[in-house]
Parts: sequence; C-alpha cells; structure tokens
Amino acid sequence: MVEGSPLRGKSLCPAHSRSALLTWDARALFGSLRAVWRSELRPGASLEQEPPEPGLLPNSTVTLLLSNNKITGLRSGAFLGLSLLEKLDLRNNVISTVQPGAFLGLGELKRLDLSNNRIGCLTSGTFQGLPRLLRLNISGNIFSSLQPGVFDELPALKAVDFGTEFLTCDCHLRWLLPWARNRSLQLSERTLCAYPSALHAQALAGLQEAQLRCEGALELHTHHLIPSLRQVVFQGDRLPFQCSASYLGNDTRIRWYHNRAPVEGDEQAGVLLADSLVHDCTFITSELTLSHIGVWASGEWECSVSTVQGNASKKVEIVVLETSASYCPAERVANNRGDFRWPRTLAGITAYQSCLQYPFTSVPLSGGAPGTRASRRCDRAGRWEPGDYSHCLYTNDITRVLYTFVLMPINASNALTLAHQLRVYTAEAASFSDMMDVVYVAQMIQKFLGYVDQIKELVEVMVDMASNLMLVDEHLLWLAQREDKACSGIVGALERIGGAALSPHAQHISVNSRNVALEAYLIKPHSYVGLTCTAFQRREAGMPGTRHAGPGQSPSPETEPLADQQLRFRCTTGRPNVSLSAFHIKNSVALASIQLPPSLFSTPPAALAPPAPPDCPLQLLVFRNGRLFRTLGNTSRPGATGPGRRRGVATPVIFAGTSGCGVGNLTEPVAVSLRHWAEGAEPMAAWWSQEGPGGPGGWRSEGCQLRSSQPNVSSLHCQHLGNVAVLMELSAFPREAGGSGAGLHPVVYPCTALLLLCLFSTIITYILNHSSIHVSRKGWHMLLNLCFHMAMTSAVFAGGITLTNYQMVCQAVGITLHYSSLSTLLWMGVKARVLHKELTWRAPPPPEGDAAPPAPRPMLRFYLIAGGIPLIICGITAAVNIHNYLDHSP
Repeated sequence: MVEGSPLRGKSLCPAHSRSALLTWDARALFGSLRAVWRSELRPGASLEQEPPEPGLLPNSTVTLLLSNNKITGLRSGAFLGLSLLEKLDLRNNVISTVQPGAFLGLGELKRLDLSNNRIGCLTSGTFQGLPRLLRLNISGNIFSSLQPGVFDELPALKAVDFGTEFLTCDCHLRWLLPWARNRSLQLSERTLCAYPSALHAQALAGLQEAQLRCEGALELHTHHLIPSLRQVVFQGDRLPFQCSASYLGNDTRIRWYHNRAPVEGDEQAGVLLADSLVHDCTFITSELTLSHIGVWASGEWECSVSTVQGNASKKVEIVVLETSASYCPAERVANNRGDFRWPRTLAGITAYQSCLQYPFTSVPLSGGAPGTRASRRCDRAGRWEPGDYSHCLYTNDITRVLYTFVLMPINASNALTLAHQLRVYTAEAASFSDMMDVVYVAQMIQKFLGYVDQIKELVEVMVDMASNLMLVDEHLLWLAQREDKACSGIVGALERIGGAALSPHAQHISVNSRNVALEAYLIKPHSYVGLTCTAFQRREAGMPGTRHAGPGQSPSPETEPLADQQLRFRCTTGRPNVSLSAFHIKNSVALASIQLPPSLFSTPPAALAPPAPPDCPLQLLVFRNGRLFRTLGNTSRPGATGPGRRRGVATPVIFAGTSGCGVGNLTEPVAVSLRHWAEGAEPMAAWWSQEGPGGPGGWRSEGCQLRSSQPNVSSLHCQHLGNVAVLMELSAFPREAGGSGAGLHPVVYPCTALLLLCLFSTIITYILNHSSIHVSRKGWHMLLNLCFHMAMTSAVFAGGITLTNYQMVCQAVGITLHYSSLSTLLWMGVKARVLHKELTWRAPPPPEGDAAPPAPRPMLRFYLIAGGIPLIICGITAAVNIHNYLDHSP
C-alpha cells in the first residue's frame, strides 16, 4: 500500500517474483489522477490537461494506459523517471501538441499508441528518446503528410500505422516506400489514402512509387469559406469573412478577390485584412472584415488558395441594399427550355427557378445535372438581365435528342453510325420548331467534315442532311444564322467536302439529293481544257421546283420536291453551247448551268503565282434555292421603294471552287445560266461572301455582271469562283425578324378609307338631323357609339398594326385595339337587345285613374356595360403583364 498519496488504499505490489515490474491501468485510477490534476490548478494557471507527474507513479511501471481522457498536450520530459515503461497508451484523447523530447527517458518503450488525437505537427524531434520502440500507432490524427526523417529517431521501429482522414498520397510521401523497404518496416494495411480521389481507400503499402505524384487538379481536404451562402446586407453593416484551407507547405497562400480583382487591406475604405495563421501544421486561416459596407461591396467575394500544384477557390455573393432599393417586376418568360415565372425581386438579387423535370431522360448537362435551376439577375436599376437557362433541358423532344448528338464524342469508328442516325431525324426537318435544331445539326455536319477523308460514305449523308435542312421554316433558319452562323457553317462545310474527300484513289464524287447536288473531280491542271456542268431534275406535271409565283403571290421554291426529282449534275469537258430552255435529256428540265474557262488554272502573273499542284480538287454545288444563304442585315438595294420590296434570291444558287490550287481572279469569266423560280423586278447578278457588310454572310455584286435576263432564265458572267445567284425585287418577300414591319395589302387602305367615310357620314348625319330622324333615344345613342367604335377599330388597325419596331407605340396600338373591338361587340349586343325589345314588347294599358307613366330609365347603364367592361378587362390585362401587348409573331 502507498501511504500519503492519492493512490492510498490501492494494492500496488502483487506477491510474485516480478514484484518490481508493475502494470498500471490509469483508467482504474483515473478518478484519483484527475483529482491530483485539479489540486494543482491555481487561479490564473493554464487549464491545459497533461499526463500525471511521473513522480506519482512507481519507477518500475511497465504499462501505462491513459486512453479516453482529455489530455491536450505532452510537454518535454512528460514521462521522465519511467525508464522501465514498455507500453504507453494515449489513444482517444485530444492531444494537439507534442513538444520535442516529450518521450525522453523511455528507453525501454516498445509500443506507443497516439491514435485518434488531434496531432498535426510531427518532426524527428517528436520521437526523441525511443531507441527500442517497435510499434507506433499515430492513426486518426489530423496530419495529411509526413516529412522525410520524421522516424529517424526510431532505429528499432518495425511497424507503423498512420492512416488519417486527411492522408494525401502524393509526391510528398514518395520517400516513405523505399525507406520502409530498406528498414524492413511494415506499413499497416489500415493506412489508407484519403486523397487524391484516384487513390482513395487504397492501402499505401500496396502502391508503387510512380503512383505517388503531384499532378492533376489541386485537391484540398479542407476548404471552407464563412459565410458560404449569399449574404444580403445594408449599407453601413459590418461583415466578417473567414477562409480555412489545407496547409500543404510554405508555398501555401490565401488571397482574396472581389469581382476577380485582388483585395488589399485598406482601413480607410473599411477593408481589414489580417495575416494568415497556420494551425497544427495542417490548416491555414485568413480573415477579412468589411467594417463599413458600401454599394461597392456588391458582387462576388472569393477566397483563393494557391500552391505550387495549383489553385482552388470558394466564392460567396454579397448583395448590398440601398435605403431606397428598387425592384424588378414579376415577369413570365417562355422559351425552348420551359415556362418560367420570375417573381418580384429586389434589385441586385439573383433569382432562381427550378427547371422542368423529365424523369425518363438521360441527357447530361454541362454545369449541372438534369432538372437543376435557371437563374436571372435583377440589376441595381431594377431591370431584369437576360436569364441563364443553360442548366435546363429543352422542352422539345427533337431538340433534346439533337443536343445529345452534340455531346457525344465522335471518332472514326462511330462517325458513320452517328451520321446515319442523325439523318433520320433531319428527314422531318420541315417540322423543326426550334432554331437550336438547326444549330445542332449544323455543328454535327461540321464535325463530320473532319472524318470525310477516312470515311467517304459520309459525303452522301452530309449532303442529305443539308438538303433536309433546306425544308426548315425560313424564320428558324434566320434565327439559327443569327445565333451561331449555322447556315454559313453548313454551306462552308459542303464547299470543303471535295478537298477533303478526293484522293488518287477517289478522283470523282457525285451526290444527288432533293435540294442539293454535288459533283467533284480531281483535275490535272496541265491537261484541263474547260468544264461545263448542268444541274437538272426530272420533269413532272405540276413540278414545284419550276413553278412561278404571280405578281401578288408568294414564291414557292420551298415546296418539297418528289423523291424522283432529285437535283443532278451532268458535266462535259470543253465549252459546248448549253441552253436551259432546250435541254437535251428527255423528261428533264435544266435549272442551272456553269461553264468554267480553259484558262482556269493559268491566272497571271505566272511568275508570281505558286506552282500548281499535280492534282487539283474542283468541286461544284447547286442549291435549289437560297434558304441557306441568310443575311442578318437589310437586304434592300439602296434606293428601293415600296412596302416589302427587298432583294431576294430568285434562282438556284450554283457554286464552283477549288482547294489549294491558287485560283484567284480569272482572265476569262465564268458563264452561268440560272432558271427563275419566282417573278420579280430589276434582276441583279451577285456572289455570296462569307463576311457580308451587315454581318456574317452577304450578297455582293462586284465582279459579276448580268448578260441577259428573260422571264424564265438569266445569264451572267463572274470574274471569280464561288456561290452565284440572281437577286430580284420580290414584292412578296417574306419579312425577317428585326426588320421594319411590312405594310398591309394595298387593297386594305382604300377599303378602310371608304368604311371610315361611311361611318363618319352616318355619325354626322344623325347628329345634324337629330330632330328630323324618328328614332328612339336609346337607338340614337347606341347607333352613334357603335359607328364610332367601329371607326376607331378600323383606323387603328390599318394605321398601327405594322408599327412593331416601337415598343411603346406597339403596346398603345394593342391596348386600343383590344378596347375598341370589345366595346364594338358589346355595343352590337346591347343594340340587338334593344331592337328585339322594341319589336316584341308592348306596354300594358294603364289602369283607370293611374298617374302618368314612370320616367325612362337613365342611359348610363348602357355606357357602363359597353364602355366600362372593356376598360376593366384591358386594365387588368395590362396590369398583370404589359408585355401581352407586344409583337409575338415569328
């Protein structure tokens, strides 16, 4: 028994031969030990809990169990005097600091367990004084790596376990594997990698040195920004930020950014930036405080962690509200991604709406999973910015499928299969309802072009898809061109097919389709004598491809041709005389012809021109119409007059070009003949430039001259190769989005004027001859109001229905038409009721002795019905959404 100590009453010495070698279970005695610690605490002393003083234990102690306590640190020499100790268990404490020399004096210690603590800093000095240590367990701590030499003071070490939830198996641990092999050291199978993700949950002992590398994206086991969610604050508020991240070495830095601009501490501006602090060799922390927030603080605040390996960042949005904050009004937006109802939102706030859910789709989305959220920001002036709907799926089934094709990886093994599958969808191109359908098909055609040299079968599929897209609605083609230059991309891809597909083993390519024909030859320039090609199709009754539109009718080149009316080329060498009107192939009609001169490959000056290659690709294309040649600007010729009179393509478009042959301006012109599919005035020869004056793509007349023009055929000469067509002033030219509104039919205006004359004549007649015309008081009021509202409806419709370029005017016209048409209908209904009553109702004779008949009821009730109800309806409609009164026509 030990007297005079906190261990009084405990049996310390079992009666056997090894009475000097004792085993102490501190868990059995811990109540007493903790009492000792408490007795040593004095006011003002440190509250850190440490192991018991070695003097309180016998010097012959062999095993010391201090697990599951609240020990927070080990000071230097914490176990001096326990020289016979062989096992020390310190697991499941909260030890964060181990001073160098903490284990001095434990020369006989063979087992040390420091698992499940909070140790982050380990150096070679940590394990001084343990020459006989065999097994070491430091797993479950917070360090992520071990520096070389950390075990140098443990010459007898045979087994070690250091698996942690932060353990990063990269180049910083590469030293450990050869060191363990040389020392015959066993790495525990429980030492598993936590990072990088490629090695997650793999045993370190089973890895090769080559797998331990510092490459790829930076992965941090800890990276937190507080606050992490969007903050809405008021001017003058105080807002602190704290950024914590993994500490990977002396090169680890934390930098702050505001709207991508670096942030520096400025006390006068209210930006307080503290120095970064490193905790337990594992975490680095930086604090930023905005002591007096102003409007300038709005936006994204970013905490960026930079290391030699890379950077990682966390962002949070800050919205600063002014004392008089504005709001964006509630608004409904319907687009190809869904129907979104944006609520009334405070200025400076980004609103979010859930996307429509499609449970049976598997389309991956960039930046998010299917069915995430759309976002839209309300700027500080209280106006909605364009929304971001890219994370939402398309509502149209065809568009979703075509988007899937764009996301698929393409290679030589699957390109032809994908092309055939895509062609099936373009076969129904006439039913496309979204411009993105055209954009995605155009992108796929351009991707397939890269594999034409390996897969010749792709040529026919690409031409078929381009032909099918010419059946798409013209407005969608215009929108697709504006969105992504889709039409120009399709034409450009077709023009480059010959140069990519022709080779010594494939010197001729010929592809026919409904709306596009392709012919390509591998020409030897030294033996070239000229080439004449004619595009034709089979003649059928009521052939849509050659029908002409009347002066007041819309042209119809878009009518889908029959299956056997495919465009074809017939080419002959030399320069024979070719007439489109007298084409020699039976039951066929020629649509276009082109004659390439014999001097095509001998452009001067010969001394300056590069030598022509031995083989030169020569390609010809014909398009049934100009649908794929969309201009974004006004196509009107300067000086053109008349409503809706703009130049449009009135013939097929024919193309001739070479690839890599140095053919420029020609010494002899290219002769072209084109058949008209529409009637028009003032024909003009033109060639297509991929960079037009009004944007991407446009028709130019320089270098092309019209030689002759007949009602059905025009002939022209051009000094260079390219796409050639004849433009005309088409009175029925379709109106493009963004252009000025076309006028109504000319008959509308005189008819409206005649109607107004009759109505106002009726009104004036009834007003001036009121006393002479025998009509009831009710009938007089109703007739005048009915005529007035009919006149208002007719005049506003004829004069304002085309004023769609001015939003306020368009809205005023819409509201007025809504009111006047409703009021006209109600006055007609009230008038019919009064007429019916006057014709069928007879007042009963008054009884004898009765007073005079009652006074007539006031007319105000009719005005409230026929005039008040339309005002209420129009007012509610405009208040709910004023944008209902806008031009929504395609």
